[in-house]
Amino acid sequence: MRGGRSFIVLIVIAAALGAYIYFVENKRDLADPAVKKDKVFADLEPGKIEEIEVHASAGDTTRVKKDGEKWQIVSPEATDADSNEISTLTSTLASLDVQRVVDEAPKAVKDFGLEPPRFTVAFRQSGETAMKKLEIGTKSPTGADLYARVEGQPRLLLLSSFIEDSLNRTTFNLQDKTVLKFDRTGADALKTEVSGAPALSFTRKSDQWRLTAPIDARADFSAVDGLVQQVYSAKMKSVVSKTEPTAADLKKYGLDKPQAVVIVGAGSSRASLAIGGKMDDTSLYARDLSRPAVFTVEPSLLDGVKKTADDLRVKDTFEFRTFTARGVDLTLDGKAFTYAKVKPPAEKKDDKKDEKKDDKATPPPPPPPAPAEVWKVMKPAEKDVDQMKITDLLTDLSNLKAEKFADKPVTGGQELVVVARFGDDGNTKEERVTLRKVGDVAHAIRAGEPGAAVIATADFDKIVKQLKELAEIK
Repeated sequence: MRGGRSFIVLIVIAAALGAYIYFVENKRDLADPAVKKDKVFADLEPGKIEEIEVHASAGDTTRVKKDGEKWQIVSPEATDADSNEISTLTSTLASLDVQRVVDEAPKAVKDFGLEPPRFTVAFRQSGETAMKKLEIGTKSPTGADLYARVEGQPRLLLLSSFIEDSLNRTTFNLQDKTVLKFDRTGADALKTEVSGAPALSFTRKSDQWRLTAPIDARADFSAVDGLVQQVYSAKMKSVVSKTEPTAADLKKYGLDKPQAVVIVGAGSSRASLAIGGKMDDTSLYARDLSRPAVFTVEPSLLDGVKKTADDLRVKDTFEFRTFTARGVDLTLDGKAFTYAKVKPPAEKKDDKKDEKKDDKATPPPPPPPAPAEVWKVMKPAEKDVDQMKITDLLTDLSNLKAEKFADKPVTGGQELVVVARFGDDGNTKEERVTLRKVGDVAHAIRAGEPGAAVIATADFDKIVKQLKELAEIK
C-alpha cells in the first residue's frame, strides 16, 4: 500500500509539473517580452554577408567569398560552392538566439570546450573589413545546448544545439557536389553506353525526344527527360581522389572499363560521366571525364542510365485521343469503313405546336444543348451511328499500349488497318497503324517505325468485336 501511495504521489507531481510547463512556461515564452531572446549578432542580414570562413570540428578550414550573386570557395582550393549550403549557413548565423548567458566574464572557458573552440564560423558583411567569429564548444550536460562565445567578447553563452548541423560544415559539405555540369534547359542530345548492351542515342527537337540509335523511333518524352534530369541533379556522395587518375587508379575504381557512360549534349557542348565499380553496397565510383576527380554516387544513377530502348520508347500505340479524333478509316479483312465527326442538322421548329400552346400553362424545361459535333458513318454509306459505341471503340483504340517491342512484325492472320485523323481544323494530323493477330500474338505496326509493338491479344479481340457490332458485320 505504501509503495502504491508513493507512486500516486509521483504521478500527481509529474502532472502538476507538466501543467505548469504547458500553462505557465509556454505562455510566458510566447507573450512575456521579458523573456525575449537576444540575437547573437544584432542587425545581421544574410544577404549582406560577403565572406565566410568555417573551421570544422573535422579539422578542415574552408573560406568562401561572394562573387556577384554566386558563392565561390577560395580555400583550400578554388571551386564552386553549394549555394543551398551557404544560404542555410548565413540564415542560421542571422537568426542565432542567445538561449542563456552562463557567465558575463568567466575566468576560464577550457571546461566548456572553448580553449581551443571545437569549431568556429567567421564572417564579414559588406562595408566591413574585419571578420566576426563565433566560437563553439561542447554541449551542455542535457545535450540541448552548446557553449559558445563571440571572439573579443567575454560572455559565455548557451546556443541551441540544433544549429551545429548548419554551421559545422566541412569543405566537402560546402562545395558544389554536382556530378555533371551542363545546360539543363538547352539539353538536346543524350547518349548512353552500357557495358554489354547497344548504345542508345536520343535527340530533342522542341518538346519531343526521339530515339535515333540503334533504331529510329518515337521516344517517351517523360522517361528520357526524366533521365536527363536525374543525371543533372545527381550529387557526389564523397570525393575519393582529386588528382588525375593513373591507369592503375582507373582499374582500381572500375573506370578503365566503366559499367556505363552517359553523354549529354547542349548545342555544340558535350558533358560525359563514367560510372565504374562498387566502393560498397551503397556507393559507386564515378568521374566527370572533363575533370580529374574521382567521386562516388548513388547506385540509383546507374539504374537510370541502364534503361533499355524499350524502357524509353513511347508505349502508346496511337497519338490521337478520343476527344482529339476527327475521323477514322477502319479496314477489317478487306472491308472498309469511314467514320467522321460532323455538325448535327439544325432542329426544325414546329410552328403548329407553338400556335396551340396555352399561355397559362407551365412552360416545359429547356431542352439540353445539342452537341457541337456528332460521329457519322461516311463509308460504305452515309448514315447515323451509335455515339456511345463509336466513342467506346475510339477510346479502346487510343488506350492501346505496347507490352514490349518486337524486331519483326508477324505476317498473315487477322488484320485491322486504322488510319486516324486528329487535331483541330488548323492543324490536323494523320497516323496509320496496322493491328495484326496470329495465334496468341498480336502486333501493332506503326507506319514509319521499325518492328512492331506487342499488344494484348484480349485488347485486339475486343476492338475487332466492337467494330463488328458497330458496322453490323456478321
